Amino acid sequence: MDRASLLGADRLLDVLRSALRDAPTDEAELWVHRRRAAITRYSRSSIHQNALSDEIHVQARAVIGSAVGTVTTNGLAVDGLRRALADAAELARHLPPNEDWPGLADPEPTPEQRAFDAATAEATAADQAAAIAVICDAVERAGLRAAGTHQIDVTEDAVVSSRGVAVYAPATLAYVRALVQSDAGSGFAEDLASRLGALDPADVALRATLKCRLDRDRSVLPPGDYEAVFEELAVAEILRVLSLTGLGAQAVKEGRSFMSGRIGEQVTGAEFTLHEDALDPRTLGIPFDVEGTPKRRVTLVERGVARSPVYDRTGAKLLGARSTGHAADPTRYQRGGHAGNLTMKGGTATRHELIGRVERGVLITRFHYTNIPDPRRATMTGTSRDGTFLIEDGRIVGALANVRFTMSALDLFAGIKALGPQRLARDWWTSNGMGSVVCLCPPIAVERATITGWSPG
Repeated sequence: MDRASLLGADRLLDVLRSALRDAPTDEAELWVHRRRAAITRYSRSSIHQNALSDEIHVQARAVIGSAVGTVTTNGLAVDGLRRALADAAELARHLPPNEDWPGLADPEPTPEQRAFDAATAEATAADQAAAIAVICDAVERAGLRAAGTHQIDVTEDAVVSSRGVAVYAPATLAYVRALVQSDAGSGFAEDLASRLGALDPADVALRATLKCRLDRDRSVLPPGDYEAVFEELAVAEILRVLSLTGLGAQAVKEGRSFMSGRIGEQVTGAEFTLHEDALDPRTLGIPFDVEGTPKRRVTLVERGVARSPVYDRTGAKLLGARSTGHAADPTRYQRGGHAGNLTMKGGTATRHELIGRVERGVLITRFHYTNIPDPRRATMTGTSRDGTFLIEDGRIVGALANVRFTMSALDLFAGIKALGPQRLARDWWTSNGMGSVVCLCPPIAVERATITGWSPG
């Protein structure tokens, strides 16, 4: 994977402008997302697969009056893009007027791009194998075995429209995870960054190995309410639930959000503050959305008070606001706005100090396969995985069978006792390619988590 594989701003924008020229529409827009993903997989401390994909997704929107036709394609040939626009225009001619149509975006200054690293874009499979070797060597020295993935993504996004929008941004992602296993239990750790050089595979191996060594002779925790420590991966899963259920303008408008009718009111605890901020240089984000609107930092919840959802152009029109630059791929997310770069306020408590705040409770490393039975309360249910431990008198005293839970994110965050430093993390769905929420979030200690049962897995 070398840097020359990038299409680049000049080439990509020229192709899109050429395709838009003389489009048979009142207005037209093309959004392109290219993703080149290199994934190396390993199990039993040995690499068994290296895969490379290079995919292009194009959305063509054609506007006739206020009717909008949308067609998707996967090529960048100018003739093919023109056919897509013509097909979208034909669809629009057969659609009724759309009273909620906000119009295409006007050009605006775009913030500086910060999520691209040339050295990461130039990384090779050998670089990925070297990082995995660090993990496997350390784990084998401990008499254990390791499995996981190493991933490098290089993406390019561009939006060009007949209103003069022409924006482009590349981005990089580097990710490594390790599941360390013994005959008795398992431990999990991962690292995520926009730069390959920021990953620390030795630390990933150490954290996962320590968890695995502790995970033996599991006991079963009876159902009930317990104090808890949630590590960053678990917090990211909770934040994903908030994102999907309550942080978009459409959900607020339709009464499905915890913010509906409660903007300016206390909705959770005063220790909880959350922003949507794709421009933070520590996260993974690009500076505009799929409509070409520049992204803005949005205060979502401030000291437990609901402040604002995020908006795309449709959501902004529905609620009489301005787009915050949070339109998302409509094939994956509803219109109204998607909060995909969440930053939660952190603190200074070490892991040892967080555990020390708990008299009797549970430590959860991460969650697995969560679902949302009550969106209005941002309630999640599922199981823990790969590192669940009993805490008594401020110290870990043993391993637990994976717990089942049903918890409202709002209730959990109402009981925050202590916060650790922020770390970049993704929920289980996103790290497995089924979502797009990236979080800068801390580990936390909370007063109450509701455990409903246990799982033998």
